[in-house]
Amino acid sequence: MKRTIRVAVSFARFNKDQLNCFAILVLLCLRNNPLFSKPTVSLADLGALQVAYQDAMSAATLGGSKDSAAFREARGALVTALRRIAGYIQSLGLTKESDVLSSGFDLAVWNTRQTLLTTPVLVRLDNSVTTQLTLKMRAVANARVYEVQFSADGGQTWQRLGVYPNTQGIVLAGLMPGVVYAMRVRAIGGSTRSSGWSNPISCMALSAEPPPNR
Repeated sequence: MKRTIRVAVSFARFNKDQLNCFAILVLLCLRNNPLFSKPTVSLADLGALQVAYQDAMSAATLGGSKDSAAFREARGALVTALRRIAGYIQSLGLTKESDVLSSGFDLAVWNTRQTLLTTPVLVRLDNSVTTQLTLKMRAVANARVYEVQFSADGGQTWQRLGVYPNTQGIVLAGLMPGVVYAMRVRAIGGSTRSSGWSNPISCMALSAEPPPNR
């Protein structure tokens, strides 16, 4: 007799940053995953809830009671959506742990060993293609995806570039020639949900035009 595989819903107790990372992971894992073609919450709706939660989390950091209330509402909406998707996955009656894990969700009881993620190591930024930078980095054991941010003001402010399933094809394009851009990465997955941010590395974007003759 095969044991029943239970989908974990412990994400409801994650701290604010862990919950955000978990939602990002689920979004990427469910995208184009044939096992989960009809989730009870569309990926578009889940993505909108994740962005709203992340924005509310940022606003609540420096805001007042109104922003804190908005953050609690955004968190509740995101957790509710994730619970609905967890219920959908549970209803499929999957018998392989690997199939359930491919959704980004954990199993209720499957491994009590803590899986910690090391901080990513960035190797270099390649500016050989004009007006774009390509990131070269080392893979992190047990990482499921990588979140990448960039800065154009020396690291004073950071913007999200995207979330990537592996270390290949991480490109920052459409850049202003002569501007120095920085990039940093964190790994997502494992029992801690995310690693720390890597040390940033910087490089200047080059122009497509040849330098003037002197």
